[in-house]
Amino acid sequence: MLKSAIRIVLKYSQTLLSGLKEILIKIILKLSKLRFLSIFSSWTQLLGILILVFIGLYYPVGGYLINKIDTNTEFEISVSPEQSATLETMSYLIKREVNDNLWTPNLPFIFPSYFLDNMPNFQLGIMSAVGRTTFALSKKLDKGVISEKENPLKEAAMLLQYPGTIWMFSPQNKLTPVPSANSQYRKGRRRLIEYNQFLSEGSRIFYKSPQDLAYFTKITASTLWKNNLNIENHIREYSQSILNNKADDLFYYTQGQAYAYYLIMRGLAQDYKEIIVKNEIYEDWIKAIKYLESASRLNPTIVRNGVLDSSFTPNHLASISYYTTRAAYVIKTISFKLKNLSVQGQ
Repeated sequence: MLKSAIRIVLKYSQTLLSGLKEILIKIILKLSKLRFLSIFSSWTQLLGILILVFIGLYYPVGGYLINKIDTNTEFEISVSPEQSATLETMSYLIKREVNDNLWTPNLPFIFPSYFLDNMPNFQLGIMSAVGRTTFALSKKLDKGVISEKENPLKEAAMLLQYPGTIWMFSPQNKLTPVPSANSQYRKGRRRLIEYNQFLSEGSRIFYKSPQDLAYFTKITASTLWKNNLNIENHIREYSQSILNNKADDLFYYTQGQAYAYYLIMRGLAQDYKEIIVKNEIYEDWIKAIKYLESASRLNPTIVRNGVLDSSFTPNHLASISYYTTRAAYVIKTISFKLKNLSVQGQ
């Protein structure tokens, strides 16, 4: 746990200092050419003022350098025919958000990202989709395995549903050390990679059935529906409120969830390609993916939760909810069709 905390601090410090170093160098070079340097009695005094300026810029500049809403879709997942593209996709998302980017939802006030809310909620939305999908996979794959040690997906599901806001101490008792979300997610990722390796070696077999795909899509649709209800309630209660600072939190959480499900649905399409084509649900699948992609591409400068019939103030929650609601409806239809096909086959 201590190693994980040190790793976070070092990674953050490296990112922040590299950006601030360039800014300070430019400031010093410009100041060195100005005559008003004569008002300072010594370089020590000048250095002290620069330190104060640095402290004053620590949170706004540091937050700006760290903030990153990554909705890139220009990449492809490559796996062997025996492996799962869905597991590989989720492994990629965890690596990107926890290792490559900085995991921001659990950082304390000593980090300037403490005052960010868009990126942390976006990351929490991503991990909610990853955790729920891993849970669904663990229920249907390796159903014959008795020992929990032989079922890395079950362990991964528990680890990836760990609260993303925990850093080093328990929320109930601030003096009790607990594992950080970062360390739990890294362990969960290792379990996903381990299971995919089992598939590659042949010690596990990825049995693909319409029933399982119906279950996965059902879980996806229900998760999206639940979040859409939260948006609907928030619009109803706060759209007329002038002081509404939670709309952007809900917007970016929803966007992170939609983006993750967009990639996960692509992975499932690769895993269950034959079943999707054979049962003529390919067009519905593409529709669902397109709706999720549209939700992930929304990029308002300021998130507004205006009155729905207003001519002047937009409602970005309603906009993103439109796409995720449509996606949930289509995915639910896919699940229903697959379930009916399974019943008919019996």
